[in-house]
Amino acid sequence: MRDEARKPASAAEIRRMVGDIDDAVVSSIMATQASAAEVLQAVQWFRGGGGLEDEPGHEPHGAVRAVYDILQAEEPSDP
Repeated sequence: MRDEARKPASAAEIRRMVGDIDDAVVSSIMATQASAAEVLQAVQWFRGGGGLEDEPGHEPHGAVRAVYDILQAEEPSDP
């Protein structure tokens, strides 16, 4: 039996945490196999609420980093 904490996040869970995002972004996040907890951590880092953003050596890694990178890529660039 799989550990529930490692169960990949569903599309509904991702949308609840991230907000209104394109289906392709949801699919990309789901492809990382990140758990709901990992998606939440990535969203918090992305929005600046991870708590350790400015501390060296505390950058997100693994699935959290993958989700963070996806969110970062979707951020509109400043003109």
